[in-house]
Amino acid sequence: MAGGALSGSMFGRYELRRLLGVGGMGEVYEAFDTSKNRTVALKVLNREFAVDPTYVERFRRESYAMASVSEPHVIPVHDWGEVDGILYIDMRLVDGGDLKERIGHHGKLTPTESVQVIEQIASALDAAHRQGLVHRDVKPGNILLTGDLFAYLVDFGIAHAVADPQLTSTGSAVGSMAYMAPERFDDVPMSGTVDTYSLACVLYECLVGRVPFPVNSLAAAIGSHQMAPPPRPSAVDEALWPFDAVIERGMAKRPEARYATSGDLARAARAALVQIDRASPSTVASPAIASLEQRPHIEAPAVHPASPLPTAPSPAVDASDARLDLTKQSGPHATSRPSDVRGSGPIPVSAFSPVANLGVHQQDSRAAATNRWTGSGPVPGTRAYSGDHPYGSNSGGFPTHPSAPFPVRQQRGSATPILAGALGALIVIAVVGLVVWVMMLNSQDKKAQVTPTIAGPGPTIVTASQETPGTYPQAPPAQQPPKATQPAKTTVPAMQGAVSGADGQGFTAGPRCNDDDAAFTVARTSSSRIVICHTGVGRYYYKGLRTSDSAGIELDDPVPTGGGGFTATNTTDNTQYQVTASGLTIMRGSSVLASEPMVEFAHR
Repeated sequence: MAGGALSGSMFGRYELRRLLGVGGMGEVYEAFDTSKNRTVALKVLNREFAVDPTYVERFRRESYAMASVSEPHVIPVHDWGEVDGILYIDMRLVDGGDLKERIGHHGKLTPTESVQVIEQIASALDAAHRQGLVHRDVKPGNILLTGDLFAYLVDFGIAHAVADPQLTSTGSAVGSMAYMAPERFDDVPMSGTVDTYSLACVLYECLVGRVPFPVNSLAAAIGSHQMAPPPRPSAVDEALWPFDAVIERGMAKRPEARYATSGDLARAARAALVQIDRASPSTVASPAIASLEQRPHIEAPAVHPASPLPTAPSPAVDASDARLDLTKQSGPHATSRPSDVRGSGPIPVSAFSPVANLGVHQQDSRAAATNRWTGSGPVPGTRAYSGDHPYGSNSGGFPTHPSAPFPVRQQRGSATPILAGALGALIVIAVVGLVVWVMMLNSQDKKAQVTPTIAGPGPTIVTASQETPGTYPQAPPAQQPPKATQPAKTTVPAMQGAVSGADGQGFTAGPRCNDDDAAFTVARTSSSRIVICHTGVGRYYYKGLRTSDSAGIELDDPVPTGGGGFTATNTTDNTQYQVTASGLTIMRGSSVLASEPMVEFAHR
């Protein structure tokens, strides 16, 4: 059957409009479902394969495999069946193209885009692996992308269930050679690690724009996968050095040496991306979400009279890596409250205004990009001495240090002896008056004395049982107030990843955690801001805000799903909000109400 031969014809209830692509077993058409009044992607098995039981079984199994995996990044299957002896699969039509076309037309992806795609496909693969399915053909041609880089994994035609018999003949292998794990060429049991290997190959191609082993023969491809060391992205671009270790482990020759799951590979890639952002000298990295209990202690540099004091930091932002406006980072957000911090050393005398809580000290324009810090605690600083100098503006050669004793000026003909004599007379009169007053007290009746307790909660009345002249009742020992018991601090793990405009309790512009609750997961999608808060007693709550209209929602007790992911349920209508490192999916029953790709993601 010639490619596209069915275009313009009716296929059962489907009107086949145009050919979208050709696969190993069939063709995919844009079709209109006349019974349900919707446009779909219809995959049709080639007629020559319709009489081959092996291909028929493989096509049926693809239908079951795709329908059994409920994950936002696995292309949804609407229906499947048979028309005039030809099998078909009715799937969602994606407005976009595949990753192979994207790289071929536009070149390599940015590191941010690469990680974003890999995280989504890893989520789809992990879901398939939990169902006991191994895809076996992960490659750019089987990854569909929308305009905002939402990714779908397609073509489960050669997916293999571990418990099922092999559908390939002995000694043959199915899949694309450029992405096949070494064990795929041997007759050995396979696991999900073969997909992890292929995903690492896809990551490499996204980063550098070419396949890991660009060879021209089947024998060379097999030999490279089985014998050659994994390629290093830094050999093509030195800035990609953090990804070297990710590719090396993801493409390890032995399955047990690879990442345990595809999700682990994606998380390692995300960590490498954070390293690149932090290592870039011309880019302001997204502020790390600081631990609530462990705050950095930054020693403020001394303020020199010759150095002008900046009123605000002005770091330079490099937006060269903002291809889809998804990687633009905002500047650091200082969330510390003002604090009156006094230095422990000598107070310097300065004509400058007092300086406190100076987060960034800019010595010159070149050092401004490196003298920055992030954190939520107050910044220790110095406080310039602003009082009047005791001798004017340091005249007469007297010491300028405030703690030094002031010398006494000697003057001729001064009245110092007269003043000293008068002062001595006053002291003698005061002593005599004090003695007379004490004697008068002794002559009074001392049946009871009321002695206030100095440190007690209130005055204590003490009554003398025996009268002894000249003896006064002693006050009981001062009662010390009970020491306040310091509440035990809950250790908050450090954040993995970084999100711009956020601190340890969520987004500075909202949503944020209540009181002192720590943010466990902070996420920014293409349309929303999300924070999962931890109460410290093993419970969580979900806060979400839609950026278009600032509509918010708060849900109790979201369920952790691993890797910082959570599923929150609105009990009023059973709507689920599924948060993963790859995106936010809002579902009700089996219907997907919204699906938003993840832009920034961090969790503890």
